[in-house]
Amino acid sequence: MRPPTWLYVPAPKLPELLAKAAASADAVVIDLEDAVHPDHRPAARRLLQECLTELDVPVDVRINAVGSPDFYLDLEALGPVASLLSGVRIPKVETPAEAQAAASALVGLFDGPRLVCQLESARGVSQALGIAAVAGVQSVMLGEADLRADLGVPRDDDAGLALARQAVVLASRAAGLERPIGSVYANIDDDEGLRRSSILLRSFGFHGRSCIHPRQVPIVRDVFTPSAVDLAWAADVVSASLELGEESSAAVKLADGSFVDPAIIRQASEILGHRQVQG
Repeated sequence: MRPPTWLYVPAPKLPELLAKAAASADAVVIDLEDAVHPDHRPAARRLLQECLTELDVPVDVRINAVGSPDFYLDLEALGPVASLLSGVRIPKVETPAEAQAAASALVGLFDGPRLVCQLESARGVSQALGIAAVAGVQSVMLGEADLRADLGVPRDDDAGLALARQAVVLASRAAGLERPIGSVYANIDDDEGLRRSSILLRSFGFHGRSCIHPRQVPIVRDVFTPSAVDLAWAADVVSASLELGEESSAAVKLADGSFVDPAIIRQASEILGHRQVQG
């Protein structure tokens, strides 16, 4: 299971920010795309190779889009550090063919699925299931800033993103992938807005969220961490599930009157697993 909080680090800032980011969040995303001026990308690639060492947290790298001049240059830069990476984020994926091209390009670098496809347009979201089903895709997620612009959704309104968010969660699960990580919240000074937005993402089935500033990490972690009540319920369910085998029953009743069946046990096990990932 992928960790719930991911903190972006612009590649040009790696010398001063990488260690701090790894100490702040559950995982790190090194950005070679939006956070880097095209003229500075060659230097950013060199910094990636010079600064990235084995860390105690997973590390993704976001490279440039399939078909862009920087795509293959970014891939070449990943070669010496590939063993240190948990994933490669590809922005602006719109079709299964683009996902397949990216997955094929990664084959020589990794021994398993590492491709994280960011869907940032109506076309990409409409193809979510096909993209998620491509061999080599580890997960799919939204790039909501570009998606808002494409759909005409106001920057301070989440309602217009509801269908796209549900689509990426459904596509992930239908393709057998883990639940997705949510896109960033752009206003780093709006703590309450971040909390509300993160609670909404969790209600849609997202597993966690990317952050663009360390101050956002504790809020996101708090929202996506199972509460003490959730953990106690999950432990009771797993304990009660042992009775199913003893009684050859398909369901058993908890002390509060609710019934436990295999689907409920699966949900409880995921809650306990979420705690283990963070712990």
